[in-house]
Amino acid sequence: MTQRAKRRTRPSLARRLRAFWLVGAALAALAIWGGWTLANLPAFKMKSLAITGLQHVSRADVIARARLDPAENVWFYDRRAIARRIEALPYVQTARLHVRPPADVWLDITERRPDACVRDAAGRSYTIDEESRVLESGCAGSLPRTYELRAEVRAAPADFLHVPELASLQRDVFALGAGGARFGTFSHDRFGQLQATMHDGIAVRFGDDDDLDRKQRLIGPILAQLGPRANDVRTVDLRAPTTPVVEYRH
Repeated sequence: MTQRAKRRTRPSLARRLRAFWLVGAALAALAIWGGWTLANLPAFKMKSLAITGLQHVSRADVIARARLDPAENVWFYDRRAIARRIEALPYVQTARLHVRPPADVWLDITERRPDACVRDAAGRSYTIDEESRVLESGCAGSLPRTYELRAEVRAAPADFLHVPELASLQRDVFALGAGGARFGTFSHDRFGQLQATMHDGIAVRFGDDDDLDRKQRLIGPILAQLGPRANDVRTVDLRAPTTPVVEYRH
C-alpha cells in the first residue's frame, strides 16, 4: 500500500504580507538614505549669491534679513519666509528668490519709490511712498511734494500712515491731475479746506474739494492777466471761483 502524497498547502496571507512588508521597509529605508544623501550633497549648497534691484537698500541689510544658510540645500529654502523677511525692510516692495542649477542663488529686489514728505504738527517728518509706507524718518532729497498735517503722527520706518488727514490730501492731489505738479506743499487751513503752495511760493486757497481741477486751471490766466505784478502775488483765493481774490506781498 503506497503512502498517500501530502497535499501542498498555500502560504497564509499574513506570511505573504510579511514578505512584502520586509521588502517595502527595505525600499523605504533605501529611499530615505538616498534622499538624505542627495539633499546633503555639496553640489547643492550655495555657490554664489547675486542681488539685483538695490538702490536705497544695502546688500548687507538684504543678506542679514534673508538669513540664508550656506550649509543647507538651496532647493529646500523656504522662499516665502525669506521674501517676507526681506520685505520687512522699509524700502523693499517685493523680494523674489530664484535658484539656478546647480546652486546659484539670485535675489531680485523691487524697491519702493519715495513719493512725498509728511510733516506733522510737532515738527516730525517722514518720507513715504504712494502707499503711505514710511521709508525713512526725515525728508529725503528731491521729493515732488510735501504734506503738512495739523495732527501729530508717530511712526517708524516700515509703518503705514493710516491718517485720515493725509488720505484726504492725497485724494486732492489725485483730483488736481497733471496740474498738481506745479504745487510743492499741500495742507488744510483751519476750516479743513485745501491750501497748496506753488513752487514759486504763491499760496492757493482752493476751498472745498469740488472741481479742484477746474479751479487750478484758473491760476494761469489770473497770473497772466496781472503781467509783471504777478511777481508780487502772495495768495490766490479760489474759494469763490467766479470772483477770485489776489493778495500781494507787502
